[in-house]
Amino acid sequence: MERPIMFNGRLNKDEVDTWLNLLYETSESGFKERKLAKAFLHLPESITFVSSLETRIIGGTSIYRDRTRLAMVLASVAVRHEFRDSAAFQIIKSSMPFFKTVAIRDVDALVSQDTRVRAIGYPLSLELDAWVIDILRRIGFKDVGTLEHWSFEMKNETRKSPVNWSKDIDMNKVKELIWDQSKSMGLTNSLVWLARDFASSSLCLVASTTNGQTSGVAGLWELADAICITPLVTDPERLSWDLVAESLISEMTGRSRSRIELPLIGKGQSSLVQILKEKSNRFSCRKLSLLRKQL
Repeated sequence: MERPIMFNGRLNKDEVDTWLNLLYETSESGFKERKLAKAFLHLPESITFVSSLETRIIGGTSIYRDRTRLAMVLASVAVRHEFRDSAAFQIIKSSMPFFKTVAIRDVDALVSQDTRVRAIGYPLSLELDAWVIDILRRIGFKDVGTLEHWSFEMKNETRKSPVNWSKDIDMNKVKELIWDQSKSMGLTNSLVWLARDFASSSLCLVASTTNGQTSGVAGLWELADAICITPLVTDPERLSWDLVAESLISEMTGRSRSRIELPLIGKGQSSLVQILKEKSNRFSCRKLSLLRKQL
């Protein structure tokens, strides 16, 4: 008896509900807001693949082309449980570039190290489910660092923001800021550029200016009971961590939320984390492994 053949194909933008249904049914993280997830999948650089056995879709991937770093992000993986051992390797690999091109030199992926607390969900949190990590290593991904997702529950006290976050943005200066600060922030990866692109497209991107220079950039997203800040890149010499922390608390209280979510924090932002910990009622941290496949 012949084994069924697996077919891999790219979905059109008007077919993304197929992918979201699969993700909802199979992923431990999933997504919280379908409208937000669809907005991400409709971005020009967002590409979705699915794999089928005969007429049944068994898995797929969501990827994003980062034209700034000339790279790619494996943004999400969804595979039905009964096919993870037999087909997940091929499902993921089939959506990866086979060799280095002018446009794509490497692929980044973020994988959760902690399964105890559920993530805020795709696409604001781009961490893959923990089971994926062994397969990525078999495909050729290497561990290149650790990032963190911090959550803070705060007292809802009205306060004025010490930072003027404006939607009047010079995107060239924002790009320059991220290039200059990403290494010291511990955010030298394509996820931060993806977060910038998504926030800009969704009109959630804001920036601060100090003495005529862009000193910070943030994506401010509203969730049901929280604000989510991604990306968050600042120049600590122009904008102190104390001011950043106070401004985030102000943004939270001004929107009548009670929690701050920081899903993409690098080791160079530990001072901000410490300040927010001291001001919070409760906090938690998810450790995330950053993996990269060089092409």
